[in-house]
Amino acid sequence: MNGRILIIDDEPHNLNILRIFLNSLEHEIFTVEDGKEAIQMVKDKAPDLILLDVMMPEITGFEICRQLTSQCDFDIPIIFLSANAQKEDILHGLRLGAFDYLTKPFDLDVLERKVEIALHQKAKLKSLRKDNKKLAKLVYVDALTGLYNRAYLDITIRMIEEGTKIFQAAMMVDMDYFKDINDNYGHLVGDQVLKEVANTILSQISSEKDLAFRYGGDEYLVLLEDASSALEIADRISKAVDNLKVSLAPQKQQKFSVSIGLTSNFDPTSFEHMISQADSALLGAKNSGRHQIKIR
Repeated sequence: MNGRILIIDDEPHNLNILRIFLNSLEHEIFTVEDGKEAIQMVKDKAPDLILLDVMMPEITGFEICRQLTSQCDFDIPIIFLSANAQKEDILHGLRLGAFDYLTKPFDLDVLERKVEIALHQKAKLKSLRKDNKKLAKLVYVDALTGLYNRAYLDITIRMIEEGTKIFQAAMMVDMDYFKDINDNYGHLVGDQVLKEVANTILSQISSEKDLAFRYGGDEYLVLLEDASSALEIADRISKAVDNLKVSLAPQKQQKFSVSIGLTSNFDPTSFEHMISQADSALLGAKNSGRHQIKIR
């Protein structure tokens, strides 16, 4: 298994031996002799493994390890390479969170195997975290539409109340006469229409700044970071849905439309009030004949 390996050692001779050997195993090698530069090098290079000398001037390998492992998101295995073979030093290095501790002079075959094991563990951890992210996405994403669900909306509300996330506008988007679609063509067709509308909404908002939720049934909630373009976005969504073409039966297609309620009355202390305003605007759009945008 090939990996990105950072070697931290103040002895050029040791660095050269390790670099030549590990290069021969087709690893990508980075080196640094100054302990003070080592931590920044870790941030810059994001290695898969660190080989760290203990005895270094100004800052020891133990201190470098302590600073790195104290970071909450640090997950790079560290193997100490040291002439200090005393039990106390070995235990100290392992207590600091090092993956392993090899004493100099070390056997290159043993080093090769230790490096292989460490890289394998790093790869397994990376895969596990990737799987966890996928699971988290399943928990917070509506299975039908691919939009965020009410569970993630609860998290978003907490972020808004804590001031870590700010939205300036909200819109409620509701399908017009959706019950007729289900009644006339069946729920499978209705589900397809819901998916198409969700994709349409996502195509019109910023994936980096804005959020879209399936609020319930055929109703969607969109939170916008910038209120200045809110009406334009609502208009684009409405027109894009107008142009949707979903096959309902052989040789038959039907047009769809949405009603939209929009508000920019943002109050971080009462997110529910903002939703209520958007909902009230939506009700106004529905009561005025549907297929329109109302602002409150």
